[in-house]
Amino acid sequence: MADTLMEHLPPAGWGDVARQSDIVALKTDFGRLHGDFDRMRSDIDVKFETMHRSIVNEINATVTNKLNSQMRWMIGLFATQFLALAAIAFR
Repeated sequence: MADTLMEHLPPAGWGDVARQSDIVALKTDFGRLHGDFDRMRSDIDVKFETMHRSIVNEINATVTNKLNSQMRWMIGLFATQFLALAAIAFR
């Protein structure tokens, strides 16, 4: 009987057999890791959202500035054309 029992032991000995307390400790560690990952994911989501808002705001500001600049040029050109036509009409 002892030979049969010895055949079913792990090859490295009893040190490689997990006890119930080892399994409980692993579950606790995995639970902590899961919580850490959740916090990291939350931090990443907040940082991504902040970066996204910053990029969108920068794009909006750049586009607004370019459109305003273009609008000033167009108003200037139309005013110049109007004055030129008025000068021709009232000559």
